[in-house]
Amino acid sequence: MRAQTQTGTLFALFALGFILSPWPLGSNRDWAWPLLTVLYVCAGLGLLFRPQIHTLTTQHAKICMLAFAASLAWLMVQWFGIPGLLEAPTIDSFATRKEFLKTVTYAGVFMLAIQLLRSQDRITIMIYCVILTGLLEALLGGIQQLIFDMPRARGSFPNPNHFAGYLEMVLGIAIGLILAKSDKDASGNQFSVLNFLTGPLGRLRLIIIILVVALVMTRSRMGNIAFFSSLLLSAAVAFYYSRSFSRYTAILLASILALDALIIGNYFGIERLGERLRNTTSEQNLRVDILDYNLQIFQDHLWFGSGPGTYEAVFPPYRDALLPKKATHAEMDYMELLIELGLLGVLPLVIILATGLHAQVRLLGRRASSFERGIAFGCLAGTVSLLIHGIADVNLQIPSNALLFVLLLAIPIALLESRESS
Repeated sequence: MRAQTQTGTLFALFALGFILSPWPLGSNRDWAWPLLTVLYVCAGLGLLFRPQIHTLTTQHAKICMLAFAASLAWLMVQWFGIPGLLEAPTIDSFATRKEFLKTVTYAGVFMLAIQLLRSQDRITIMIYCVILTGLLEALLGGIQQLIFDMPRARGSFPNPNHFAGYLEMVLGIAIGLILAKSDKDASGNQFSVLNFLTGPLGRLRLIIIILVVALVMTRSRMGNIAFFSSLLLSAAVAFYYSRSFSRYTAILLASILALDALIIGNYFGIERLGERLRNTTSEQNLRVDILDYNLQIFQDHLWFGSGPGTYEAVFPPYRDALLPKKATHAEMDYMELLIELGLLGVLPLVIILATGLHAQVRLLGRRASSFERGIAFGCLAGTVSLLIHGIADVNLQIPSNALLFVLLLAIPIALLESRESS
């Protein structure tokens, strides 16, 4: 009984971090992200001192935890160097220390997810926490534009593109949950459009509509393109592995692509989004121009990187009069990671990503339950969406978005762990 109470407390702390993380500007402030670090370090320590801790049984979980350990070890090398062999590669030890602590947080979240999310009920509760938080963010974004007439909705995020990145992942997991529930219902009940619109699934469907409207209101070109592209790609992968779609699944995906994107999106501003897609802006020019500078920096820090969190410090020597404004980020997740971590430091992250994607795809097969397939689809859609968005933005530099991205990779592995241990 005591062990169950302790586990319940840890789970509550785990969920609390995801509920709170988006609100203080995506936790992208030096007073906000340390609170998340303290929260998850305490939860991790509580997990280690729990009377019974689950042994990792799947290769996915073992590989990811080893890769996180390797990543933290590499950050230590960048921070302190190797005495007698290598001087500290970082050009800003303070920034590297911050990124090291953030990475400890992400590793702790991954470990906690695998240990705590070992039942369908826990996973469902966790996903509802994320969805309801996303709903409140979406409503805030709607208020900003419809009442205060802001040109672009941004929720509690300082940047509309980062708000879009957060909504993409929430939408993915929301769609996954409704698929998990609809597949279960469809197996025993006759399909009814009225049930789909007004029954228990209708509430989730309404939330998805609100989230899509908020995503369109961000006017984020890459955010909207990434979301709808990831939905099509994930649907293609799911169909390839399962060779079938239930009527619920087909109607849901078709309604999102048709009703939400065209009808609702047209009313709430898809035309202005289209204008942003057609017109070349100064922001686009900066992103194109900055790539040449980034390639030069990357070549000069090819293997060891400049140190995590040091992009803003490493960039000025390469800047010239042709660049219109100060660059604080590389405007591309992949390039920023390569510059800061080097090829050696990026390798563990690639392993974590590939392992998480493999777990998601594996659960889309015929042997998986309808719940597993639905949740895996949602995690895959959210993951792929942020990967596409990362071509033109730095969502992984935003702690709340990075936390949710780690969760999308961890949930399918937790499902595999639960299957192996049962």
